[in-house]
Order: sequence, then C-alpha cells, then structure tokens
Amino acid sequence: MNRTNIQITAAFLAGFAFLASANAQEVTWLRNVEVNQEVPDQGQSVSLLDMANSGMASISDVKVNLSLSSLPQQNPMWLGQIYSTLTYGVASEEERTAVLLNRPGVSSSNAFGSSLSSLNVTLDDSAGTNIFNVASGTGTYQADGRLGVDPYGSRVAYNPSNVNAGLSALNGSLLQSQKLSLLVADTQQGATGKLDRWGVQIKGTATSSGTINTGAGGSVAATGTGAQSVGATVHSASTGTGAVGLLAGANQTLNLNGGLSGSGDFDKAGVGTVKVGDSAGFTGTLNVNEGKVLVAGTLGTSSTTAVRRGGLLGGSGSLGSVIWDAGATYEWQLRSATDWDLIRVVGAMDLSLLNSGDKFNLSLLSDGSFDLSGGNQWTFLEAASFAGLTLTQDQDITSLFNITASGFNGGTDASGIKVVVGSTNGGFTSLNIQASAVPEPSAQSLFLLGLGGMLGMRVFRRKEGDKV
Repeated sequence: MNRTNIQITAAFLAGFAFLASANAQEVTWLRNVEVNQEVPDQGQSVSLLDMANSGMASISDVKVNLSLSSLPQQNPMWLGQIYSTLTYGVASEEERTAVLLNRPGVSSSNAFGSSLSSLNVTLDDSAGTNIFNVASGTGTYQADGRLGVDPYGSRVAYNPSNVNAGLSALNGSLLQSQKLSLLVADTQQGATGKLDRWGVQIKGTATSSGTINTGAGGSVAATGTGAQSVGATVHSASTGTGAVGLLAGANQTLNLNGGLSGSGDFDKAGVGTVKVGDSAGFTGTLNVNEGKVLVAGTLGTSSTTAVRRGGLLGGSGSLGSVIWDAGATYEWQLRSATDWDLIRVVGAMDLSLLNSGDKFNLSLLSDGSFDLSGGNQWTFLEAASFAGLTLTQDQDITSLFNITASGFNGGTDASGIKVVVGSTNGGFTSLNIQASAVPEPSAQSLFLLGLGGMLGMRVFRRKEGDKV
C-alpha cells in the first residue's frame, strides 16, 4: 500500500486550470507519495492519490515530481523504454490525461533512446526543455505531452507540433471522483525499473465552504486587490517547514471567514492583511511573520500566536497564548464611541524574547470619531499572565512602548499618552492607557491600556481620574 506524505509549500499555490474572477483566492495543494514499487520488465506500475479536501474549485496549474531508479542493478532501467502518464478523474467523467514520459530519446535513428538508469526530475510546462531531450537525471523539464504517439508502436522523432497533452491538459473544473492516477510502463524487454516516489503541486481557486486541507507547506493566497474572502476552513497539520502559508501582499486583505483548524502551523507572509474568523478548534501556532493579522474571532485556548519582528497583531478576538518578539506591533483600533478592537489572551503573554532596551510598538488608530483630548481612559488588552515581565498594579510602564497615533481628531501627538498596569479582574491583568494634557493647542487624551493574563477584549471608558 502506498504511503502518502502530505507536503505543500507555504508560500506557493500549486494548481490546475484556473477559470476565476479577479478576486478569486488561490490554494496550493501538494502531495508526495512514497511508492517503492517495481516496474516489471514489459509491465506497469500504477499509483493512486485522492484529492479530497484540496480546497479547490478549479485547477489552474500543475507541476509533477517523478523519481525512478533501477532494480536490480545488474539489469538497470533504460529510460528510453519508459512511458508515463498522469490522469485526473475516471473514464465515466471524461478523465483528463497528461503524458509525462514517452520513451525519451527514441526516434527512427535511435531505437533505444536515453540510457539513463535513474530519474529525479520536476516536470513543469514552463520549463525550457522537453523531457524527451533529457540530458541529466535531475533538473526541471517540460512533460513530453505527446498523447497521440503510441509508446508500443513505431519510433517517432520528437516534434513540438505533436504535443497535445502537457500538464495543462489537467486544468479545468474539479471532477467528482477527485482521483489522480500515475502510470509508469516499461515498453520493451530487457531492463527493470522502480517507481520510488512521485508528487504533485497543484494551484487552483479556493472553495467557498468546507475544508481547505492544502497539506504540509501549502498556502492560501489573495490574488486580487482590496478585500477578498474565503468561506472554507483552512486546515494545517504540519509544523516548521511544513507550515501552511497565509499570503496577502500590498493592497490585499484576505478574510478567512471560515477560520483555521488543526494542530499545525500557519505562516502569515506579505505586507497585506489577513483577517482570521472564529477558530475555536485551532490548537497550533499562528506566526505573524510580516504584515498584519487581525483576529476577528476566537482562536483555540491552547493555540499560540507568535508575533515576529515586522509583524502586526490586532483585532477584536480572543487568543490562546502570545509570543511577542522585539520589533513586533500591537494595533488598537478605535472606530466609534461604541466600537473598538480588543484582544484577550487566555494563556500567557510571553515577553521573554524581548531584549534589554527593546520596546513594544503600540499603534493607535481611529476613524476620526475619537480625539486625543477629554481625559478619557480605556482598557484594551488583558492577559492571564505575562512571562518575562513583572507587573504591579498602577505601575507606569510607558517606557516599554513606542506609541504612535493616527486618524484622531485634534492631531496625532501621542506624547500625552501613558500606559499603566490596571487591576486584576477575574484572573486577568489589564494594561491601561491614560491620557494627560500636554502643552499643545489641543489637549491630549489619556488612555488606559489593560493587558491581562489572557488578552481580554473589553473596553471601559471613564472620566479622567476614575480608578481602574
């Protein structure tokens, strides 16, 4: 029985034919299959792969990795005898087939073709050389693509005009069977090969519901400008290099309305914004490596959000535990007198990675309905505990923050803002922002920022001088 190794690249989307609008999101789906199965002399080897939960609605691009070797060594494989195809679907649903190998090198003047006894290549239709002209057992080549050339018939020299079934032949809408079938055949007597492994990297449009299980190293990415949404739940079961990528570039906002699931890692990449919906069942790690992540729902209480240097965390949700790197930013948004963004950290807010002298970056944003005067104070952050930082009630910790403000009436001067430790409420410690008047034409408001053991998102608006 074949053992499937799920492996999808975090910053890339593998795919098939892509019939989508400008705002369609892409999913990258990749699987590596360990086979280690003999290709008998003048026989065939077939390996199957199920694309269930690929998270795609259509296929736009395909790449294939193919690894063959000799068995036994005293009678090594002769690549010029090998024919291979990759088929999507089954006959009853108009299956689609791409020809990967068709006796490389065989022609009317070369009856035996390529003498390579092993192969470990990537097949990609964008490559510059067709695999028929393979000179090395490694590298990237176009698939052969000649479906009309009989591998058991006459020796036909390669002609680009005969290419009618490259990897693009697999593009199109998804088929109900969701099956991929790899065939490797030995067309002549006299040598024995082995199918070691194969893999596919498939790019396609994201589905609007269900589960997107890209596999290890896969990704979900915004492809248009402005706000774009994915309704399906994005799943990750792999960590480290197998993390699933969440990609949003400049002027892109990717709304993951279906949230996250699984025990693996997600890596936010790109300078754009990813907004994460309710993800109560997620138990893995969300790495905010760059750009912005806004948590709009609840992440699992045993999940971890790691905010890396250059990353920005904000939103109005509830998180498990948080790891804060030096140079990371927390964004607090005030949109109206009754609408604000807060976060509760149910686990520990781990500040131990901060170096001596490092500061938190605190970004205060408003839609213009707030100003920096009036002596108001708010609690906007709560956490269950703070690892790496000792806090006492009413402690002034403004020196730990680089504070910026934008969008406020009356200016953006944040010099009158200070951060103090609020009271412990229900096991959560809060940081308060207070605003005091500064010698400016327009008075500056006091803010109370509350961080507690779990980043709880509650805001209390009080008159200046009120107790926390």
